[in-house]
This record gives sequence, C-alpha cells and structure tokens, in this order.
Amino acid sequence: MKTLKYAFVFVGTIIGAGLASGQEILQFFSMYGKKGILGILICFVLYVFLSQIIIKLSIKYKLKSYSDYLKFVLGKQFGFFSDLIITFFIFSSNVIMISGSATLLYENFGFRKNYAVIFVSLVVLIISLFSTKGLIEINSIIVPFSTLTIILLGYFVLSSEIKTFEEIVEIYKPFKSNWLFSSFIYASFNIMSIIGVFSPIANEEKNKGALIYGSLIGSLLLTIIALIINFSILSYYPQSFSKEIPNIYIAKFYGNILPNLLMIAIWLEMISTEISDIYSLAKRFSGSFNLSYRQIVLIIISVSLPFSFISFSNLIKTIYPVYGLISFILILSSLIKSLILKRHFFLN
Repeated sequence: MKTLKYAFVFVGTIIGAGLASGQEILQFFSMYGKKGILGILICFVLYVFLSQIIIKLSIKYKLKSYSDYLKFVLGKQFGFFSDLIITFFIFSSNVIMISGSATLLYENFGFRKNYAVIFVSLVVLIISLFSTKGLIEINSIIVPFSTLTIILLGYFVLSSEIKTFEEIVEIYKPFKSNWLFSSFIYASFNIMSIIGVFSPIANEEKNKGALIYGSLIGSLLLTIIALIINFSILSYYPQSFSKEIPNIYIAKFYGNILPNLLMIAIWLEMISTEISDIYSLAKRFSGSFNLSYRQIVLIIISVSLPFSFISFSNLIKTIYPVYGLISFILILSSLIKSLILKRHFFLN
C-alpha cells in the first residue's frame, strides 16, 4: 500500500496542470510527430534511473531538502547559486498555482477573485500543515481521479477511430527537429520537482523499497498518461495544436460530463502542485531557521497571498530557461556523481 501511495506522490508531483491540460505534452512531444513518442519513452528511462539515484543519495548522505542535494551534487558555490534560482522558481510556481486555481474557480464557478484566492490558500494551508502525511494522502485522492479521467478520454478517442496509430506515426511531420533535447529538458524540469519532494521523504521513510518501487510504478503510470494524451492530441491534429487546453477541446466531442471532469482534474492538479511546492520550500527552510515546519508553511502562504493577484507570466518566461539549464546540469551532475559513487547505488 505504501508503494502505491509513493507512486501517486511521484505522479502528483510531476503531472501538474500543464500535463493534465495537455499543453505540456503538446509543446514537448506532440510537436515532434512520431519522434515525440520516443521522447516520452526516454523520459520514462530517465525517471526510473534518476529517481533511484535521488532516493539512494538522499538516504545515504542524509540530504533532507533540495538545497542539501544541490550542494552535495554541484558543490557549495554553484550549489548555492542554483539553490537561489530554484527557490525563486518554486516560490513563483507556488504563487502562480494559487492564482491559477483561484482563476478557475472565478471563471467557472462564479467565485469572486479575492475570495477564491483566500479559499485556495486555506485549502492548501490545512493540507500542508500535515507535512508528509498530508502530501501523501491528498495525492492518493487526486492522482487516481486525474489518471482515470485521462484514461477515459483516451478510451473515447481510441474507440472513435478518428485516426489509427499507423496513420498518426506515418502522416505527421514534426514541426520541430530537436526532439531529443526537448525530452531531456522536460525530464530535467520534472526531476528537479522530484528532488524537492523525495529528498525529505527519503529521510523520513524507513522502507527504502517502498520508495524505489513507488518511483518505478509512478514513472510507468506517468508514461502511460503522457502516451494517452499525446495520442489524443495527434488524433485531433491540426485543430488541437492551436488550443490553450487541448484535452478540454478534445473532451467536448464526447459530451458535457468529460470536459467538466477534466476541468476538475486540472484544478486538483494545481492544488497538488501548490502543496508540493509548499512542502519543498518548507522542508528547505526548516533546516535554515529556528522555526517549525508549520510556522514556515504559514509564512510562505502569507507571503504568497499578495503576489497571487499579480501576473507572473513574464517573470516565468525569463526564469524558466535558467531553471531548465540548471536542472539539466543537475541531471548530468547526478549521473556523474552516481558513476563516482557507483558502489553506493543499486544495492539492497
């Protein structure tokens, strides 16, 4: 049971609103035609391999946060610089998730924006106060719902026979050519999120096997979800390529219930991402200040509230490439570190 729960945490940490909406899959994979499928499979291999490195390094060297991991793998100076950038990015992501999830409530359920922001913040605060337990339990609810909704979408698309798999892989020419680089960058972003969540969990969980196998199952589940979304988007090419939320556009062909289920899934994934961000930040700062985890959670959310009324889109466009570069360097450094310390890896 623990293994499955950690698999859900793994999926919930990565899936986010971008993946659930289909936009991430469109940008990182669907644009590359049939090579995008290979890209998704490469991400699967990277998830499996690197998550094991992260877990075993964190346990072996007692790395309690992404800050500890960065400084261990990259060295003190570059690790410190990377820590600043990534902390800023995670905080920005946390603010955007509050704002985005509040906007969904405002636009679809008639909430006033300020009330929606306060409501979302209270929900996140209550769950975050339960630390690791809260993170695990909420993902054990959100991830199965989101996964089943996406599988349902895939079932409808497949059964409608809009296009066969052979037609998809043979007909579509890629809009971009750097599919391999795109796959590595996408995996790098996501692995950085995994470090923020799984490093502290690895120090609390005595059952190492549950974490290892949980990350393996989570990687497989993520790959299946990504392949389903990619197939659905390509099946509705070219219209799906121009949509802000491709999955909602596709779901509308199959009645009114499925689009609403997907909208709920996207909102829940925003909440899940927000909780993961808060968890990562709180674990990072709880070792730096003489404050409890709960006090830091309260401070982070309080500081985030005023910023959640501001658009951070331009800020993220600026910081995202830097974050991606650091994440990519971190992936390479982790691989090198694993070779140097290979006697510590993949041992029971």
